[in-house]
Amino acid sequence: MVKANGGSYYSCKMFREMEREIQEQQKNILMEKVEKLNREKEELMNKHEEEKKRMKLKMEEERQNYDNERKRREEEYKRDIKDMEEQKRRIQEELKKQKQQERQREEEEEK
Repeated sequence: MVKANGGSYYSCKMFREMEREIQEQQKNILMEKVEKLNREKEELMNKHEEEKKRMKLKMEEERQNYDNERKRREEEYKRDIKDMEEQKRRIQEELKKQKQQERQREEEEEK
């Protein structure tokens, strides 16, 4: 039988050693796969976190722009109201002045 195998043979001990080495190799392969999956998971989580940060910054920027635009419009509205009130005041003063002048003319005409 040994002769039929080319002069080599496997003992039980050798077979167990080979089996142990094969299992060790399989374990190493599985560990490498697990490590690779963990790295990929970590990369995806990092990418996701970066995307969340980017979106948060973008939303904050948009909110800030909205707030700035709202404040600008509010200030513009206040200026417009103030201008209108000032214009109304001038018109009232002008009307009052015209009425006074009209009264004076009437009084002078009556004399």
